[in-house]
This record gives sequence, C-alpha cells and structure tokens, in this order.
Amino acid sequence: MSSTRRKIIFVPGMKPKPLPEIHVHELCRCLTAGLAWVRPEAARLFRADDACLTLIPWTYRFYGSYRDIALDRPGIDHVLQQPEPSADDLKEIDSLERRIRRYTHLVGDALPLVGRLIARPEMRLTMAEARRYLFDTDGVATEVRGMLKGPLLEAWDAGEQVLLIGHSMGSVIAYDTLWELAHEAHDPRRVDLFMTLGSPLASRLIYENLRGMSRTGVERYPTNIRRWENFAARGEMTALRPRLERYFGEMVKLGITDSLVDQTGFYNHFRGDIGLNVHKSYGYLATPQVAGAIAGWLLGGSPKPAGQ
Repeated sequence: MSSTRRKIIFVPGMKPKPLPEIHVHELCRCLTAGLAWVRPEAARLFRADDACLTLIPWTYRFYGSYRDIALDRPGIDHVLQQPEPSADDLKEIDSLERRIRRYTHLVGDALPLVGRLIARPEMRLTMAEARRYLFDTDGVATEVRGMLKGPLLEAWDAGEQVLLIGHSMGSVIAYDTLWELAHEAHDPRRVDLFMTLGSPLASRLIYENLRGMSRTGVERYPTNIRRWENFAARGEMTALRPRLERYFGEMVKLGITDSLVDQTGFYNHFRGDIGLNVHKSYGYLATPQVAGAIAGWLLGGSPKPAGQ
C-alpha cells in the first residue's frame, strides 16, 4: 500500500441513527469482520488506523432524535457470528411474497399517482421524508450537504485519498454534494472511489430531482468521481432499480468517470428488530462483495494525487 493516507467517509441513510460515537463503532465492527473474512491483511490495516473512517451524522439534524443501539446490536452480533445466510434467510429473501411487494413498489415509483394510492403508511412517510430533502425544506438539504463538505474538503486538503460511501439516502446526499463541489465550488479534486449501497438514485422521485438533472452533458453530472462501484443486495425495496449504469453510464462515455460498475445478486441477511432487513448498512459492510471492494481499495497500489 502507498504511504499516502486513505480516508473512508461514510454517509448513512434515512431514519434516526445511534449516537455518532456508538454508530461509528458498530459500523467499524461490521467492516472489520467483513475485511477479516475476505482479506485479513486489510482488516489489520483498518484496525491500525482508528481515524480511517469518518461518519457524517446528518440524521440527528433531520429527525432530532437518536436510535437506541440495543435495537440493532443483536442483529449485528448475529451477522458477525454467522457470515453466510441460512436456508431460511434465502427462502425469505427470494420468496414470491417479497417479489410481489417489490413489483408493487416499482409500479408505484413509475406511476406516482398510483403509488400514492397503494403505498403503505411507512412508505408514505419515507416518501415525505425524501421530498423534505429533495426540495430543501427549511434549508435542511443545504445544511446536510454542508456537513459532508467539511470533512471531504479537509481530507483533500490533507492530501488523503478518499473512499466516499453513501448508504441509501446517504448516496443521494453524497451525489448532490459532489455535484455542488464540482459545478458550484469548481473544485477540481476527486474522490478516488465512490461506493453506493442500497441506493435509490435511479428511483423516479430521486432521479428527477438530483442536482444537475435539468442540465445536459458534463454539467449534468459530478465530475469529481474517479471510480464508482454500486452494490444492491437481492430483495432490495429501496434500490428498486439496482443497476445504476443505465442511468449514469453517460459519465463514463463523457470521460468524467473512469468506470461505473454494478454488483447485484448477493445476499444481505441482517435481521433486526423488524425481522429480515436486506437494506441494513451493518449487513452490507459485512458482505464479501462490499468488504472485498473496500479491502481492494485499502490495499491498492499507488493512488493518484487528489487533484487527478
């Protein structure tokens, strides 16, 4: 590995999260376990640098509350003790009932008027929360993006190579932030790797309201992503359109991003207080697919300077 220091910045998804110091500890536990399973040398490297991962704790600003970690810890412990999904996990994830529910969500996303009629109460709440961010209600989106800009600029100023991970709605916040830095701040520096987990970026409500979507060509997209890797587990209800290359592949054609790769079809078998939750970030970080990509980045060859 190059002597250039590497920084992982993690932007979580919606809903209240634990206190930041507790949240980052549990995220690190899951990632360390995943790294140890796929490439132990990467786990050792990650453990040796306790400041390697920076959390962007935006959800408290959005919701005004924290989540009790006791609700998640049994599920985290289960994933760390049983890295492979069980037969029951596979059966539930691939069940006909789940496929029908996912199809219903797809119809609702494609036809908003129908979606409002068939959406369950929890889905209506999630859509309302997404609109609050997308339309910058009370300036909340501007403030949240500012919370990411600070650590990202600090990492670049320190000459650090950055892996920016956005989980769920965190991927939208990260994408919009990068667009603003590229086209409003005109900062030429790039993240070395942009990683999206369970991302709704291609959902109609999100996609049509992203920063830059009213523009064309290079101005439509962030120009500060060297590589983009997108991960969506089987049975996802948030990443309804799991493959992002179809929607953002023009970035590669325009030459502003070296590559955009989708990885789908793998399993996230996290079980929490609401049962099976294939969308949970703790489970994503422990999967061989995600941990393997992070390990490869941590152990990669000489990275390019931050401005390239």
